[in-house]
Amino acid sequence: MSDTANPPNLASADDFDARLKRTDEDRWLATRYAPAGSRERLVAIYLLNQELQRALHAKDAMLGKIRLQWWRETLAQLAGGAPLRRHDLAEELARVLKNRADLLGPMNAMVDAYDDVLDDHLQAGGHQAGGAHEERHLAVESTLMRLAGLALAPDAERAGLEALAEAGAARVGLAAELDGAEARWEAAKAGLRQTPAMLWPAALHLAAASENGPLSKRWRIFRAALGRRL
Repeated sequence: MSDTANPPNLASADDFDARLKRTDEDRWLATRYAPAGSRERLVAIYLLNQELQRALHAKDAMLGKIRLQWWRETLAQLAGGAPLRRHDLAEELARVLKNRADLLGPMNAMVDAYDDVLDDHLQAGGHQAGGAHEERHLAVESTLMRLAGLALAPDAERAGLEALAEAGAARVGLAAELDGAEARWEAAKAGLRQTPAMLWPAALHLAAASENGPLSKRWRIFRAALGRRL
């Protein structure tokens, strides 16, 4: 389901790391502040999210749903120990999730969140700005943020995960210029300050969202990591 399917040689962890750096530098920079094992899980999760995002940009919403179903079946293979499709990211997920089967449920929740968006696209003939549909887009980001938090800390308290989820949704709403987005973002940042330091690598990319230069991005993320403040 991607241009990396059936490669002659499956990618290494370094290859995936480089891929995320190339395609989403903000999140890649944030993962530098995570422990090594968690860092590799985060990289794989963010690349899976990119695969799911492609479903929203398919020429036909049904083609997007086929992509989502492919990944849903792949996650089921990971959960059930069935022979895995020869796909580089699928095999990387199997490696980084070897002792973290608890993340498969939240990953399926992320697939479902994307599916909800595509259901709206099918019913309405495409994206509809604002309203309940926009909230579904925000829910996708919330689901990803919770998943990233769990990848860092399997025993994380619900309050910390919800603070991550709200910060992600609020930042997307701010970028989309939704009504009340600025107030929601300020409240989300305040809530995030109470989040344990171990969860902050899942949120640090938000500190660089308004920056363009590579040095300013790195500085903003470093400062956010040091002071736990976006």
